[in-house]
Amino acid sequence: MSTKTLFLLRHAKAITGELLTPDQDRPLSERGLKDVNNLGVKLHKKAIHLDLIVTSPAVRAITTAQIIANKLDMKRTNFLIDPLVYGAEIAALLELISGVAKRYDDVMIVGHNPSLAGLASHVAGESITLSTCSLMKASFDFKDWRKVLTEKSSKFTFLN
Repeated sequence: MSTKTLFLLRHAKAITGELLTPDQDRPLSERGLKDVNNLGVKLHKKAIHLDLIVTSPAVRAITTAQIIANKLDMKRTNFLIDPLVYGAEIAALLELISGVAKRYDDVMIVGHNPSLAGLASHVAGESITLSTCSLMKASFDFKDWRKVLTEKSSKFTFLN
C-alpha cells in the first residue's frame, strides 16, 4: 500500500496589523522570517520532498510557503495560491485536499488558525494546537486523496 503525506504548516509570525492594513496584507515579522528560514533548513537537512504546496493568498502565508519551497528547491509549477485556504472551514479544506491529483504523494497546506488547527485535529483524531510556524506531518494509508474525506491519519508527527 502506498501512502500519502500531508504537511500542515501554520504561517510564520506576522507583524501586528495596523489600522489601515488589511489582514491579508500583513507581512512576516523579523522573528517569523528567522523561524521559517530555520524550518526550511531543517526540512532540507531531513531531505523532505514536497510534490505540491497550496497556500493561502495572505502575504504572510505566501512568504512562508515561498521560503519553504526555495529551501527545498521546488518547481514553481507545484506552488498554488488558493483563496479558499484563507479562513476556510475544515470541510472546505478537506474538499480541497480530496481534489489533489493522485500523482502528488507529499502535499503541504500553508494556512491560518483556527482552520488549520481544526484540520490537524480532524486528521489526527485528537486535539492539536498549532502555534506560528508549526508543522505537522500526517501519513495516510491510501493511494487517492479522495479518501481524506473518510479516513484519519495512520501516523502524525511534528517537525519543529
